[in-house]
Amino acid sequence: MRCRPMSIHFSPPTALVFVAALLLAACGAPAASPAPSSTEPPSPAPVPAGLYLRAWQTQALPPPTTFSWLPLITVADDLLIDGNVAVPAIYPGPLLIVPFARATSDAGQAALLEEAQRLGLLGEETDLTGGSPPGMAIGHIEIVVDGRSREILGDPSRPVSCDGARCDAEPGTPEAFAAFWQELHNLDALMPAELGQVGTYEPDRVAVLTVAPEEQPDVQPQVQEWPLDVPLNDFGQPYTSDPQMRCAVVEGDDLDELLPALLEGNQLTVFVDAHENARSIVARVMVPGEPSPCG
Repeated sequence: MRCRPMSIHFSPPTALVFVAALLLAACGAPAASPAPSSTEPPSPAPVPAGLYLRAWQTQALPPPTTFSWLPLITVADDLLIDGNVAVPAIYPGPLLIVPFARATSDAGQAALLEEAQRLGLLGEETDLTGGSPPGMAIGHIEIVVDGRSREILGDPSRPVSCDGARCDAEPGTPEAFAAFWQELHNLDALMPAELGQVGTYEPDRVAVLTVAPEEQPDVQPQVQEWPLDVPLNDFGQPYTSDPQMRCAVVEGDDLDELLPALLEGNQLTVFVDAHENARSIVARVMVPGEPSPCG
């Protein structure tokens, strides 16, 4: 049985209001909404009210190499979702990695915003990559307060000086971005009193990519029945030009059917549908506010 993180209730401190005001000033007024259009791209995933923070990495690698990368940290709905999960050192590894989750107080959220302000990440400059070479991993930090959003890019690998839980760098520099990123790895030390008990995050969306089964002459793959009614050949939407790669974000009743199979499977599991189509799967948990990776 999967467990839900323990709920913890706190009264909002004045610090959150103060730092939120700083962020609103940094982000400026929201742009006017455009008139509806049939050619307008799909709307982004809805972002929860209040503080929202998500940190993740991207890299110019061929799919599906990065498809299963979880965000490092997500703060949404008074919950801290930690994607820095240790993967069991076994082969084949688990098919689906589920992040941890902890309740976080208003004071903890204020502390995160105060750190972002201290390190100059809420100013006008949002590209703090510092001329990093092409092909390297890029860090992204999205911060949203009351619907106003900013996304900062940077190089998480920059060397920084840390004294305990806090890291120091000249505000608004590539090193400041790396300092904040390093602090996100160590939130237990940065704000230990503001985090609840560790539990397992219970996802309401999972991104699924079907791929051609991988031949492993020395390993007998696990074979599972595809649990959804839709055939594998019609699942989701095309992903790249490979006809065996199809992508969908699964939720609702379909997720209730598919999730147990994903948790039971491993990276070499082959799913076979009623038409004898066979596919392997790359899957990952989607966090609140995260857009679909299939588009």
